[in-house]
Amino acid sequence: MSVRVRDLLKLPTLSRSHIAAGEAGLDRIVSTVSVIDFTATSVAQREFYQPENSANEQLLLTSIEQDNYDLVTDCAKIEQLAKTGCVGVVIYYVGERVPSLPAEIKETADRLNFLMIFAQETQKNMTYSAVISEIMFAIFQDRMRHPSFAPTIIGRVSAMPEYRRSVGEVLKLLAEQVQASLAVIDDQGEIVYRENWPKEAVVNWESLLNVVEKIDMNGELPVTTSDGMKITHWRLPNSEDTILFVGQQTVTNLTCERVAETLQTALNLWGDQNQDDQNLIRAIIQGQVVRAAKLGRQYRFDPKNTQAALIVSCPNDVNKTKLKKWVDQLTAQYTDQLISDWYNDQLIVLSQKTLSYQNWQNWEAEFKKDDQQLAAQCVVVEAAVVDGFGGIQRLYQLVSQYLPAARTILPHRLFFKQADLEFARGCQRELQEEGTEVIRWQKRLDSMQHNLVETLMAFLLDTPQNIEQAGDLLYVHRNTIKYRLNKISNRFGFVPGVMPESFELYQALGVHRLLRGNDEPNELSE
Repeated sequence: MSVRVRDLLKLPTLSRSHIAAGEAGLDRIVSTVSVIDFTATSVAQREFYQPENSANEQLLLTSIEQDNYDLVTDCAKIEQLAKTGCVGVVIYYVGERVPSLPAEIKETADRLNFLMIFAQETQKNMTYSAVISEIMFAIFQDRMRHPSFAPTIIGRVSAMPEYRRSVGEVLKLLAEQVQASLAVIDDQGEIVYRENWPKEAVVNWESLLNVVEKIDMNGELPVTTSDGMKITHWRLPNSEDTILFVGQQTVTNLTCERVAETLQTALNLWGDQNQDDQNLIRAIIQGQVVRAAKLGRQYRFDPKNTQAALIVSCPNDVNKTKLKKWVDQLTAQYTDQLISDWYNDQLIVLSQKTLSYQNWQNWEAEFKKDDQQLAAQCVVVEAAVVDGFGGIQRLYQLVSQYLPAARTILPHRLFFKQADLEFARGCQRELQEEGTEVIRWQKRLDSMQHNLVETLMAFLLDTPQNIEQAGDLLYVHRNTIKYRLNKISNRFGFVPGVMPESFELYQALGVHRLLRGNDEPNELSE
């Protein structure tokens, strides 16, 4: 993959372009292109443009009008896009005069090597699809000419958070790279990993396995099925495992070699050859769909039917055998359809039965009652509603990334709901983005007396809006809490805790704790 920005600027749809900033990034590689509307502020768009979700080496297309020009040229937005691995943005505009960039914008883009390119809309009927088609065709042609992509893909996966570094992630990138569905087959003739391309493609892998032996291994010509799909079978280097290519285009021998080399490297790094291959939980978290389905049949537990889950995090010196036995016995009182196992020092328990709110309350009470010293060392995350295979992975990712933030925001808890981690994620991202609303709320909190902020945190974050509990936590009389809350209500113009008015206040308090932890200044006078 060697299509660089300077190569794309030679394309007809980009030929009349002016580089306004980030010129040092002209030799950055582009692997994909997307459209972004800076006037949109939807949750989906904000979620997509996060480092763990968006694609690296991405070029963005947008257009500007007078009323959204400031949004396009916002320093914070440029910083955020650069964090996601975006190469730059091509901005289409109407008019003969090239728009000018403020000095601070140019300085930010130049510092990050983030390209800001103005491309005049010379054709009234020109669409984004035409631009995208030209760019992607250039990338596709380059991939066919230069199929050496192992270092790039292994590097991209290595840079991901630890929980995403897996053979499954590599296979996903490879399938996109060669535009074919891929499957890794072991020496027993069974599929270990598979990835459909595109995602919605329907591939009958079981029927394909029946004809694998008839396909010439590492042969020059693929087998063509009745529906026009071309199948190529290739052996991994120094292994009995093989890889199956299924796509509409013929895959060259050179491409097969490069894919095989990349997969073998991934298997060496993240294949878990020395791990227990009977661990269903491990197969689910690492995205080994086929192995998980096989183990599920063996254990009579279908991951796709998972309804509830909990994750117990604990120190390394905890007696894991004792803890697992107790958690299994306790959970079995509420569901007989469960499976549990350890993964990276976390005990993950899955249930095919939904647990009621009262069940969770009873579970927590019994857990603390059994061994108070053991329970005090553990942190439990409960998910009352889990949407099958993908839901389990999302829950684990939330715990891996946002449990520390949740514990900072809610320091008095040992039991967390999935919603608590979602809340911590939102607070952490608000803190990173430093939007105007967050800054406004932090100024309001900083200007308040400490005892009022302390009361807000105790009442909204640490207790379920319970005046008695908030008073006990702060060692003050309940009437003092009521007086302070009334004072805050008069100041804000709404009652703390009443939704939706209090939503921003909740988040502001979470961000406040992430900024300052629990080290608050000495209490000020009333």
